[in-house]
Amino acid sequence: MFLYYLILAPIVAILLISINVILAPSNLYVDKTGPFECGFTSYQQSRAAISVAFILVAILFLPFDLEISSILPYVISAYTNNLYGLIILIIFLTLLVIAFVLEVLLQVLRIDRQYLKKDSDSEYYKV
Repeated sequence: MFLYYLILAPIVAILLISINVILAPSNLYVDKTGPFECGFTSYQQSRAAISVAFILVAILFLPFDLEISSILPYVISAYTNNLYGLIILIIFLTLLVIAFVLEVLLQVLRIDRQYLKKDSDSEYYKV
């Protein structure tokens, strides 16, 4: 069984990397292809203002990410868990879904257009 994973993992990795190379857009600037040197001006201003709305999304994502990663011990020991472990997992996932529904109903994740940059050339702020 381990031999299958040993063979399958590099094949999947090479497949995903090749799909990324084929399908990803390529925007090469002269400054991007050259080496980075301190003291030279960069091709873009790196001190752009970040909206509070985007920081709020990051802060709200963090607890959900940690809660999802805390399910991993149950998944690893799923064969040895009994009904009690399954009930605890269902309660945990129910609380997670209730918290997400509450965020959606309170419109916490809504980002107004006023927070978005008006520059049409920028690909980072398009919605």
